[in-house]
Amino acid sequence: MKDLSIVEPGQAEDLETKHVEAVSPRKLVENAVRSKHPASVRDLAQMVMTERTFPEDDFITVVKEMARDGSIVLKEPEYEVESPFDYLFTPALSMWLWTTVGVTALALVAVFLIPDSLPIVVFRWVLGSILVLFLPGYALLQVLFPKGSEIDSLERFALNIGLSLALVPLIGLILNYTPWGIRLVPIVTSLSAFTIIFAIAAAIRKYFDVLKPSSSRQIVA
Repeated sequence: MKDLSIVEPGQAEDLETKHVEAVSPRKLVENAVRSKHPASVRDLAQMVMTERTFPEDDFITVVKEMARDGSIVLKEPEYEVESPFDYLFTPALSMWLWTTVGVTALALVAVFLIPDSLPIVVFRWVLGSILVLFLPGYALLQVLFPKGSEIDSLERFALNIGLSLALVPLIGLILNYTPWGIRLVPIVTSLSAFTIIFAIAAAIRKYFDVLKPSSSRQIVA
């Protein structure tokens, strides 16, 4: 007769825990997708985290790797958009546009109306720096890559600054050959106009992209 070892209840729980921990995060994601069919990445995260707790960064990395190699298919959420007004008044879709226009307007007000006296001039420095170092590149990048999933957030942030640093001298060079020249008012006005025009162009691209018929919304393994 084969000898059987007796495992105490506490030891059985330890063995079960070790078995769960031995399963890789990728395998946990695959099992959750195949068995529970989550409708969103948020649902998938909740399902996986109930089975095993591991860092959120690891979960995000695993999902991105699986999306790149085709193990799962990720899709942007769908919205009922039938007109430009639907797009403009759907915060999840157009908040970036309203924020861009609002910050640009605040920067204009700050540059032209805030006096050169501490401490209030700090707001002028901050908003002016955002207008020069971030917003032009951000608006252009929204036109080039209208979908948020096309590049990572860190890459997008770095490109925003890099493009802005490239665009500002170019706009200054163009102004140098105009009657206005390189002065504060023409530069600030030109940067603001550039940002708003390209933000509107990006919004048009995003609007028509939302109107396109899409494939399955489900996360597929």
